[in-house]
Amino acid sequence: MVVAGEPSGDLQAGLLLEQLRLRRPSWSFFGVGGPRMATQGFEQLVGIDEMAVIGFADILRKAFFFRRVFARLDRAIKQQRPDAVILVDYPGFNLRLASSASADGLRVIYYIAPQIWAWGEGRITKMRRCVGWLIPIFPFEQEYFQSRGINTQRVGHPLLDVVKPAMGGKVFRESVGLSGDARLITLLPGSRPAEVKRHLPVMLAAVRRLTDENQSLAPVVACAPGIDQALIFAAAGKSNCRDLSVSGDTYSAIAAAELAFVKSGTATIECAMLGVPFVAMYKTGMLNYQIARRLIKTKHIAMVNLVAGETVVPEFIQHEATPENIVHAARKLFLDDDYRRKMILDLQNVRDKLGPPGGAGQAAEIIIAWLEGTTGAAEQKQHV
Repeated sequence: MVVAGEPSGDLQAGLLLEQLRLRRPSWSFFGVGGPRMATQGFEQLVGIDEMAVIGFADILRKAFFFRRVFARLDRAIKQQRPDAVILVDYPGFNLRLASSASADGLRVIYYIAPQIWAWGEGRITKMRRCVGWLIPIFPFEQEYFQSRGINTQRVGHPLLDVVKPAMGGKVFRESVGLSGDARLITLLPGSRPAEVKRHLPVMLAAVRRLTDENQSLAPVVACAPGIDQALIFAAAGKSNCRDLSVSGDTYSAIAAAELAFVKSGTATIECAMLGVPFVAMYKTGMLNYQIARRLIKTKHIAMVNLVAGETVVPEFIQHEATPENIVHAARKLFLDDDYRRKMILDLQNVRDKLGPPGGAGQAAEIIIAWLEGTTGAAEQKQHV
């Protein structure tokens, strides 16, 4: 059984399943996932489109739905008795499922560690009891979890192998109808409609001010799968943002950009991997924000800043995520060459810390070795 509850988890789990199937073609997989996992013959009991939530308020609104999904997966565990349960991030739901699966005597593997180092450290005890093997992808997570008594083996970030532009900058500009000398600002407002509605108007307002100052600047929205382009153009119309282009080729859109405005999340790591300077932002509902600000213990929320251990890129959260602040940060990147060069160098250092490449294959080897008992990992304490 594999459970991934959101688009980024579907991507990561899909890469893992691909590597597992290459090594063990007879293995089969079922559970919760999305289109990327489906390409690997995954049997979908519940789709990620149904599981998507943003913040604590969404979780409360969908509480009865999650209860039904949990009951369905719990029945499947008891009836099908899978050889292992692989959980991918999505901690609120997956840690509860880990407890149930472990109580039923199943081996539990957690791939892409839940970010309880930022909040919810009280869940460490549950992880130590229920998770047989943890496979994180960020460098600081190895020491954090291992020092707390959890069997941990970090792998390189799997996106190092897939974040590659499909076309060069000039060709990309032509593909979205722009001249070859256009200076792109790429906007990444999020992978869910609610995120786009919150972030894109702020980004577009900042872009409008910048393009009024410099006519050679051109905005491009990197449109995530599942996002209706009508939503993007509606936001552009309200913001009076001229000549907006939209592309589904996210990596080419980032690589061609002189600067990006990015909703904090996986996209910040993608920009770091492609070496493109950016400004990070995040907005959520007031209830979610008030709860999160009391729980989150880290100084930063942008993952590149967390990996670096310092402020590499500017990040603006909630009431600070204004067009004025974003424009000020963007102007500095356009006008201060030393500042821009330093950010690019710092992003390269972050990328280096995320290696080595081949992370999904490394994770597959760890899982196979543990389940088949061919490594010392299998001899360590297994919470089953």
